[in-house]
Amino acid sequence: MAQNIKPAAQKPEDPTVPKKSSKKLILGIVGALVVVVAAGAGWYFTKGKNDSAHVEEVKVAPPKTPIFVALDPFTVNLMRESPESSDQYLQLGISLKLFEAENEIKIKTSLPEIRSKILQLLTTKTATELLTAEGKTQLVKDIMRMSNAVIGIVSAPARPAQAIVPAAIQVAAEAGDTPQASVTEPGAEPAAAPVAAPKPVMPAEKTGIVDVLFTSFIIQ
Repeated sequence: MAQNIKPAAQKPEDPTVPKKSSKKLILGIVGALVVVVAAGAGWYFTKGKNDSAHVEEVKVAPPKTPIFVALDPFTVNLMRESPESSDQYLQLGISLKLFEAENEIKIKTSLPEIRSKILQLLTTKTATELLTAEGKTQLVKDIMRMSNAVIGIVSAPARPAQAIVPAAIQVAAEAGDTPQASVTEPGAEPAAAPVAAPKPVMPAEKTGIVDVLFTSFIIQ
């Protein structure tokens, strides 16, 4: 008599043991996180380097150190304002301000001539003129002009700024086309001709003696 062979009962799975698919999913997530972190670190360091290079490009040169040349005090009789007025004299101390060392050498070499020019200039001034702020400002300009002339520095004329050309005209000029005049209908008033705007004037760059500073100013 044949015996009925029953299949062996399958062992139930242990719920505490994770499946292989779960392990693969976790490994995939960890790998993705590593890639994201690495990419972020690379972007951070690359951006930091680029920003540092940009900062270096926009650095501004430091301003020049001024040079001051002090002259011995001047004592000079001022011009009389009228024949009846009494004599008045000026005691003046000044320092010349500049930036170029080579001009300092020129000033010291030509100092006798510079002092002579300043003395001649002071004798043409009156006490009333020098007591005003405008008179002192004009005296500074006169001393600068005369002293710079002695050392061979001539003020450069102001140069006009580049005129701004409308974009449409500039494109037509580059293409070799001439802008056509607008057609005026019969009976209509002709359009007014465009008026050229005055060109702005750029200030000339200062060289040589750029300022005169008063260290003493006494009128008696």
